[in-house]
Amino acid sequence: MRGLRVGIDGRMLGPNPRGIARYTTEMCRALDRVLGNAEFFLYARHPVEAPVASSRWHVRVDLSGPGRWLPNTLWLALQAGRVAARDGVDVFWGTTGLLPLVWVPRRTVVTVYDLVYSVAPETASRRSLWSARLFFERSVAKADAVVAISWGTARRLEAKLGRGAIAVAYPGVSPSCRPAANAEVASVKRRYGLSDPYLLSVATREPRKNLATLIRSVAALRREGLIGSRMLVLAGGSGWKDAEIAAEICAAGEWIRELGYVPDEDLAALYSGADAFVFPSLYEGFGMPVLEARACGARVIASDLPELREAGGAEGVYVRPTYEGIREGILRALAMPPPPAIDVTQYSWERGAASLAEVFRDLARGAVLPGERAAAAAA
Repeated sequence: MRGLRVGIDGRMLGPNPRGIARYTTEMCRALDRVLGNAEFFLYARHPVEAPVASSRWHVRVDLSGPGRWLPNTLWLALQAGRVAARDGVDVFWGTTGLLPLVWVPRRTVVTVYDLVYSVAPETASRRSLWSARLFFERSVAKADAVVAISWGTARRLEAKLGRGAIAVAYPGVSPSCRPAANAEVASVKRRYGLSDPYLLSVATREPRKNLATLIRSVAALRREGLIGSRMLVLAGGSGWKDAEIAAEICAAGEWIRELGYVPDEDLAALYSGADAFVFPSLYEGFGMPVLEARACGARVIASDLPELREAGGAEGVYVRPTYEGIREGILRALAMPPPPAIDVTQYSWERGAASLAEVFRDLARGAVLPGERAAAAAA
């Protein structure tokens, strides 16, 4: 008897994954371990590399006419279901919050990461808003099961669309995220040219991450002599609409270090060596960098959002994401002793994958049916 066949939206997979791509990549690897006899089918318009090198993993690239000329999101909505139907998948997992809307697979699960288009639309690109308004709500309505990445996101989803989440599949923490030895911290600091004590932020350069306000707050603290010679280190790739951030960085001068993308093997040492980790985002669906910073024993300052409190725990310092709020939070955190590092085994990718796998199995055997969604979510 054949095992479970899982179709996966693989469009986001690629090198140096961050955000949704990172979540999808790591969850795929964990699902491979949790569902040892399943087959997985990745669907995309362009060649992607499977997160797992195994005969149970198959990449399906649509080389048809629509696969070549349809825009990415339209391709998923109109064509991906047709491609998946050829493989007879039992369950299709919408990894980007979206699902095929034509030729809908037999059973579907959609993962919801956030509601940026509703909570903070001013921080989203026009393309993202267009995609969310045209396809996200339809995908959530059509899905046989919705899985959120935090309870905060699940509650916002229910308030906005009246749709409960069957389960929450938290992001995990890599085993490499642990307090780094002093020698390792020193080595990484030399590699990136960091000599003075520093505050760290890990985020893509885009409006939602609120980095311009963070830079102004740190600049004022330095001018007033309240944080000594501490630098501000910014790790993360470029995003969109970052002219304001670029202008603040240019005006700041030598005390800011932009590192760009930082590989995982260096991140743990950067977190461990920071005097504090600052994450002043205007909105997040969870906050993976906050969890990583905690795993490395860093002090955490984060915006006071329910989703970030889930990631940051009781030891975090939570602030209004304003100029004054960030200033006060940094000073408060620096006056506190460093917290103990969290037990990363409590935040493994396998735990989230186990929740997701249970939903897959239930749907495949008909245990969770469309008419039972509300009752299942309430339970």
